Amino acid sequence: MIVDDSSAVRAYHAEILRADGFEVEVADNGYEGLEKFLTADYDVMLVDVNMPRMHGHELIREVRQAHNGKEIGIIVISTEAGPRDRLEAFKAGADLYLVKPVEPEELRRVCKMVAGAKGDGSYDTK
Repeated sequence: MIVDDSSAVRAYHAEILRADGFEVEVADNGYEGLEKFLTADYDVMLVDVNMPRMHGHELIREVRQAHNGKEIGIIVISTEAGPRDRLEAFKAGADLYLVKPVEPEELRRVCKMVAGAKGDGSYDTK
């Protein structure tokens, strides 16, 4: 699932991932992303940080709290590149943090890696 308030970013990331065989759903804000998460199973969630209505960190915390046995990899994709921004995302529960713009190959690679996460929390980087 891609949660980003920019329709252009959602469309771009969705196009890249669909071309690589991913099934992709999108949400334009954190509330919509949380609603979709609670009603379906996803392997990976791409989350923007600065969104209206619900900040990305809040969405991540809500997803982790509503876990209910669901495993999901959370990748933050943001224009914010500072160490404090990264720390806050990881404290909220993010697995990875990427800075926009993200190259298509990198996006495909990290989504495959996170989707292939093992139960022990490690990632298959092949």
